[in-house]
Parts: sequence; structure tokens; C-alpha cells
Amino acid sequence: MYSQTLEQAVLVDFGPTGGTNGAITNSPDMNNNYWNNATVASTGTSFSLINTTNGSTPFTLSIADGFVLNSSVNYGPTAANSTTLGDLAISTATQDYFYLENGGSGNNVGQLIFSNLDNSKSYKFILFASRPTSSVRETAYTFTGQDTYNASLQTSDGASGNLTNFVETTYLTPANGEITLDVSIVSGGYGYVNLIKVEEYSGVSTVEATAVTVTGSDITVSGQTSVMQATVAPVDATYPDVEWSVDDTNIAVISETGILSPVNNGTVTVTATNIQNPTISGSTTITVSNQIKEFYISGTATENGDVVSTALPMHMVTGLDGVVTNIFEIYTSLADVGTFSFYTGQDSNATVYGSSSTAGQILQNGTPINSNESGPVLISLDLNNNSYIVTPINWSVVGSSIPNGWNGDEPLNYQGGGVWSALLDMTTVTTDPNPRFVFKGNQSWSYVMKKIPDTHDVVMESQANTYNTAIQDIDLGYGNFVITLDLSSYKYSVACADIDDYKISFLGSSVMNGQGATNMEGYAYLYDQLLQERSTNGSSPFYRSNISVNGNNTLNVLDRYEKDLIADCSSYVIFGLALGNEGIHENGQAAFDQYENNMQLLIQKAINDGKTPVVMNNYTREDYNAADYEYIKQMNIIMAQWNVPSINLLGAIDNGTGNWPLAYQDDLWHPNTAGHQEFFYAMVPSLFDALESGKATPELHTNTSITPNTLSPGHLSFTPENVIHPFTMVLNFKTSETGQLFEFTSASGDGAVSIDTNGHLVYTSPFGGTIVGNTLVNDNVWHSVTLSHYYAQGATKLYSDAIEEGILGENLEASMFTVHGNNAPTNISYKNWYFYRAGMNALEIAALNNNQLLQSSLELYAPLDGDNIIGSDPYINLAQSTNTIDATNFALGLMDIKNIKDLKIYPNPVKDILQINTLETAKITSIEIFNLAGAKIIQNTHKTAIDVSMLQNGMYLVKVNTRSGVYNYKIVKQ
Repeated sequence: MYSQTLEQAVLVDFGPTGGTNGAITNSPDMNNNYWNNATVASTGTSFSLINTTNGSTPFTLSIADGFVLNSSVNYGPTAANSTTLGDLAISTATQDYFYLENGGSGNNVGQLIFSNLDNSKSYKFILFASRPTSSVRETAYTFTGQDTYNASLQTSDGASGNLTNFVETTYLTPANGEITLDVSIVSGGYGYVNLIKVEEYSGVSTVEATAVTVTGSDITVSGQTSVMQATVAPVDATYPDVEWSVDDTNIAVISETGILSPVNNGTVTVTATNIQNPTISGSTTITVSNQIKEFYISGTATENGDVVSTALPMHMVTGLDGVVTNIFEIYTSLADVGTFSFYTGQDSNATVYGSSSTAGQILQNGTPINSNESGPVLISLDLNNNSYIVTPINWSVVGSSIPNGWNGDEPLNYQGGGVWSALLDMTTVTTDPNPRFVFKGNQSWSYVMKKIPDTHDVVMESQANTYNTAIQDIDLGYGNFVITLDLSSYKYSVACADIDDYKISFLGSSVMNGQGATNMEGYAYLYDQLLQERSTNGSSPFYRSNISVNGNNTLNVLDRYEKDLIADCSSYVIFGLALGNEGIHENGQAAFDQYENNMQLLIQKAINDGKTPVVMNNYTREDYNAADYEYIKQMNIIMAQWNVPSINLLGAIDNGTGNWPLAYQDDLWHPNTAGHQEFFYAMVPSLFDALESGKATPELHTNTSITPNTLSPGHLSFTPENVIHPFTMVLNFKTSETGQLFEFTSASGDGAVSIDTNGHLVYTSPFGGTIVGNTLVNDNVWHSVTLSHYYAQGATKLYSDAIEEGILGENLEASMFTVHGNNAPTNISYKNWYFYRAGMNALEIAALNNNQLLQSSLELYAPLDGDNIIGSDPYINLAQSTNTIDATNFALGLMDIKNIKDLKIYPNPVKDILQINTLETAKITSIEIFNLAGAKIIQNTHKTAIDVSMLQNGMYLVKVNTRSGVYNYKIVKQ
């Protein structure tokens, strides 16, 4: 039909190198053909291919998604039909295979990529797969280049396996030199690839498809399917294959071969799209009606009693797509005396089904069914043949961590309502490196419940195989657990017998594991040592449990979350995962998004499981470039605003470009011991004491401030807990004067930040160096000053608002910080004092100045609430630490805001009654009188007069609080 020419062919045998029933195919074979042997099935493996004449080719076969390599006791046929298979009927090629499986240790999807193909040529694939077994199994194959070819193959027929059938594609054109084969399971729980032949053709001419017409029948019977037909014009189109789709999978779903299956009643548009030219398609509308999605059971023998309005709902047995099957079941309990019936609803209009004259059959309006059973049962109902089965059942746990391992059986106790539960000792250590379990009914492997990956949903293994649902064993570490199987919702749960109130799980990757530090004693180890030291001094006895695994990313931790974190039985968890392992350097935004979504998922899972989460932010790596560094900084800004405590590791070690500073690197990916020490210093020492006390995530306040008493102000001081290396001190202020804003002490002397005579900020180092700013800050409007020190980088930076004023090279070990001292401006106000145990980059400083509260490594956040807006403590620390400000020698003054019309206070001096006169009396909320030490003497809500007769003679400060501001007066009492 076409003038194609077969240029060459390639044969590939998939399977092990040897064994009783598995072997490589020797070359040449009896047909004088040469074979390639793919003997490794794991992801990342690749093979260079020769052709059937032993000639070299540029072709490469790569495994992009791994399979399982069969063992010597699971084998394919050795006597395939040579009449139909031709030169593929070579026993060593047909007898072994790569395979997939639902559950167990295998993957349920696999992918092969044929690379370095010639884009100017066409390729045909012939695939054989078979596995003799007692069950029926089917595998799906999708070949994708510029075109796509879909097919499926029944690999197992319940006896000898497939001996005659194979998949043969149409001519396929490579896309960028590649054709991909995706393998998946259709039914039976397993999928196979035994051998593949690839034929390369030149001179293949094509006839383009111009139209697609779709036809099919409405679905009017529950569980019925509709076989859709796609007619492609012209009839001799080279690529007539179509891809099926529906516009609403809540109504119906469609298979690759065009079989439409109902999900709910409604209408659905079915579309067939030409695979080679997606602009060519056709559609039709199908109506789905009369589908049965609900069934109930009730009666005198049931758990709910004979009350139709509370009839027990049955579960429709189906796959994840929700296709209507007409098969229902319920796990419940029956009384041996009484009856039950099936109902289509929970009201008087429901159709009732009872017993017929044939045992095990139901009949509409039949008589109620006698129970004859006592205790837990599985009741199965099949409306396809109107049959039911009642099976007494109980559930147990079997797995590698119970006594006698997989040969053991630990029973669960029936709780009622389809729920089984028990406290189990799961501490038995066996040779299985991965402790895990499944649910087993009636001590029979015919009733096995496993989990659907990444969920707590369970499904019967036999049903998963029938409906192609991926399942797996339930991974769980060693311990004593309450295991619950809830078959009213088809879910399971694991709970620790005891939760340790002081245990902190460190769940992360290699850096959290201590990689790079001497004896693996990294920052997590150092923090644990500090916690023990604090415990001896009266803090709660918090301690570390390190369950980190080198190389982990968020996907790995989500996968082992239950096995490792739930089993650790801790009250707290610190997540230590990094964008580097997520693939930020290689995959950019995709890795960024995956990390952000999965970290928030991990946080929410921990909260849902009753744990208090903390997160370690991202840090440097030597292979990071400018784009990677920007991603790291952006992610840390996001994480610093999550509603959980966090630690700023980038602020501990950063050379300014996202790489390791000198002398702090062990290798490209890990800090050395000194680097781990810097990470440790960034951790707030009293964080867990604060969390234990219920201290909430801090919230930003923008309407607070304090004004020192101008006559006897004193000072405020703050001493960080433990040793300080990196730090950031931020203070908001307003003044029109000059003088010192704050100072700090260190082993090398005192450092200070002041306003000079030009109105600019000046940092004076303990070592004598200075940074002099260029921004006017004494203009009587609010400004912020930030002093940020990177110890490992050896740099101190000064910021006026978000403007970097300069940098000074030095290494500081600061201790106490003091705000407002002897050399401070006389008239000044302060608000929002922050202290971070980490340096901060320009992006973070800009965020702070944009009213974004960043809490990573935050040891102090004092809004400085002189007007008691937040509460009664003007110097409260809202950061999640137990540290405090020392205000012993500090006196509050009053802020003068003149913004109320014609306000007058008289007489002054005053003897008895102080009068308040204004045209806007309604704006006054209260009047307060203070002595010169800042202590409040009188508070009165009377808006026009206040009695001061009881005051001693002397000078006082009067504060008039209004809805639009505060007005301050000095008065003399006679």
C-alpha cells in the first residue's frame, strides 16, 4: 500500500540474567537474529541497542519509570506459538519479563524511552507479554512520539497465559528522536513486558485525517456501558487512531478503546480527537439515566434496628473513577434472631428487596431475610444477578512487626458500626528492613485490605486488582499502637499508645541528620545539648529524636510520614527539608511550587495529628547560581510568614550570593562543624518552652508606641538567650533630635547606633569602625533602623528603613542590647522592636519595612505598647520565646498629638476641679493624670471635668485620649 522499506530491526528481551525459569537470550538465536538483553529494571538504567544482524545502532533504551524484575519462580511461557509469533517465539525471551504490580514493593506504572531515533523515518513496535497464572490479567500500552498508539493485551487467561497474541503499532514518527512507551495495569493487579521488536522504515507516505464522526448509544440501564465508535475520514488515513475524552467525569468516564461507563445520571459530551492531528475531532452527547448509586440495609437483626429513616448505607464496590457497578457491600453486625431487607433509599418511597424462593437471591417486595448469623459480617449484594452473600468476618493485623511476623495474626476487636480496633504491640524486629502491615480478614489471604498510596483509604486487594486501583502495604515503625480499621468509611488510622509531651522529632534530610559535622553532631545535636542544659536549670525536659534520612525531599517525607513520624509518638516535629534536594537547581519553578505545596501539606498533617510543627528554612549550597539564590530568598520570605515557628538558616550562613562562606563548608551540599554551629545559634533557645505555654504566633501591630519620660527616662534592655553570632536588631523611632538610639555590649567593647548632627544614622563598631548613613531620619516622622550582622560572612550592615547605608567587615559576639540611654534624644518615640538570631538580606529588610512580620529566628518582638492597646504590659514580647525586656529603670512619658479643635484645660495651676473645654467633647474617650515618674494616678471618663483635690502639690502630666489622637498637658497642683 505504501512504498515503505524496512531498514533494520531491533529485538529486546526483558528479564533476569539467570534462574530456573529466567535467562538471557543468546545470539544468534535459531532464526539467526541477535538480541539485546535488558536485565536491570530500575529507574535511570539505559542500554545501547544492536540490530538483528549484530550491527550497531544509535538507538538507546532508557527506563524512565522503573519496573520489577521477575524472580526465578515467576515465569512466562516457554512454548509460545511460533505460527502467530514468528521470530518472537524464542523461549528465553518469552519466559521472563519486567512487571508492574498494585501493592507490595512494586510500581504500578512503568515507562521506557527509545532515544536517538531518526526523525525522518517511521517505527513500528511489536510487543509480547505473558504470565501463566490462575487469575486473569490485562496490561495497557501507550506509545508516544509525534503520534500516539494505545493498545492492551490480556497477558494471563487463568491458565497457560498468553501464547499467541501481541501488540503491533501503526507506523510512529519520533518526537525529537524519541518514542516513549508507558505501561500500566488494566486489571488483575499486574502488568508485563516480555519482549519488544522495533522495526525502522523509510519511505512511509501518509494520508492526513480530515474529519472524525462519533456515534454511540445512551445509557439507560444501571451499570450498562456504551461502546462509542469513531469514524475517521478518509477511510485510508494513515493515522486513524483517536483519543477519547468526556467533558464531565462526574457523569461518565471513557476508556482508551472508547467504552463509556456511567458514574452518575446526567448528560455528557463524548469527544474523539485524532492523535496525529489534534485539530481534527468529533463529538456527540450521551444521556445517562437510571443509575443506582445508593443502597441500604435495615431490619430487626441490624445495628440500627428496623427503622428505614436510619437504614445503614451500603458501599458501592468500584474503582477510583466511581463507575457504577451495581455491586454493594457493608461491614456490620447482625443478631442471630431477626430479619433484614435491602432498600433503595431511607424513606417510605424506597423500593424494598427481600428474599426470593431461591436461596441467596433477592426479590423486589420479597419477604424480610432471616439473619441466622450472630456478630460481625460482610454482606455483599450484586444487583447484576440479584444475589447476596452474608459472610461472618473479623479482622486482624498481620505484618513484619507483630509476633511471628507475616505468619502471625493480631486480632482487632469489633467496636460496632463497621469499626475494628485494638492496642497492639508492634515491636517485633525481623529481617524485614521495612516494617509494615496489612489487614487480614478471617485469617485468610483471600480477605486482605491494603492502603491506597498517599491516603488513609483502604480497599480489598482482590477488588483493587479488578478495578485497577493501586494499593500498598502500610509502612509503620516499631512501637505500641492503637490500630483502627473503619469500614464504615473504608479508612484506617494509627495512634500511639502514649505521646511523649517533651519529645521533638527532627524530620529532615542530611543536614538535619548532621552530615558534614564531626561524628554527625550537627545543629540538631547541638540544640539537643542545649535543651538538656536548660532542663537542668528548670525548663521542661525537651529532647530530640532524630528521624532524618540523607537525601530526602518533601516527597520522601510525605511517603514515610506515618511510618516514621507517627510512629515516633512525639508532641513536636521540626521539618528540616531544603529546596536543594527538591531539585531547585535543576527544575526551578516546578521544584519551588512542589516544595511550597508539600511543606504546607506536611505542616497541616502534623497539626491534624495533634503535633506542633516547626520548620527550618532554606540555606546555601555551593552549586547555587543567582537564579537558585533568588528562589531560596523568596521561599524563606514565604516560610517566615507561615503560622508556625521557623528558623532562618540562610541568615546564619550566606556569603551574599547563596554559597558557603569560607571555612564553613564540608562539601558542595553540607556545612562543616563550624557551619552547623552557626545554624544552631539561629535557633531560639526557649522556643519550645514558649510553645508549651501556648504562646501564639505573633501578630504585627502598627498602632502602638512608647514615649520616654523627658525628665527621668531611663532605658530598656534585652539580653538574648545563649550565645549570639548572627543577629538582626530592628527598631522603629520618631524624633526631630540627635543622639543615641541603641547600643550593645560585646567582649570587644560596646557598639552603638546614633543620629548625628546631619540627621543621619551612624553605626559605631566595638572595633572602632563606623558606617555613616546618607538618609535624613530626624524629620519627626517614623523610621526604622536595622543593624544586621552575619558572623560567618564577617559583615555588619546598617539600614535606614529599607536603604542599605553601608557594610563593615567584622565578627561580633554581642550580648545585651539597650534602647534609649543617657545620650538618647530628649524627645523621641519608639515602636516595634525586633531581635532576630540571624542576619537578614535586603529582601527581608524590605519586607519588614513593608509591614510584613517575619518570624524566622525571632527571639523578641515588642510592639512597645505605651497606650495599652494590646494589654497591660507596655513591654510585652510577642515572639515565641520566654525572653523579656528589662524595663526596671525606664519611665513612660506622653506623646503630644494636637488634633482636637479648641481644646482647653483650666485652671492651671489647679486646686480642686480641672475643667476640660472643647467644641468636640464627644471625641474624648478618657482623661488620665500621671506623676513625673510615669505612674498613672487618676483615670476618669468624665469628659468635661476631673477632681484633683486629693493630689499632693506638685507637677503632673494630663493625657486626654480622643478617638482621633492624644493631647498632653503639664499642670501644677496647688
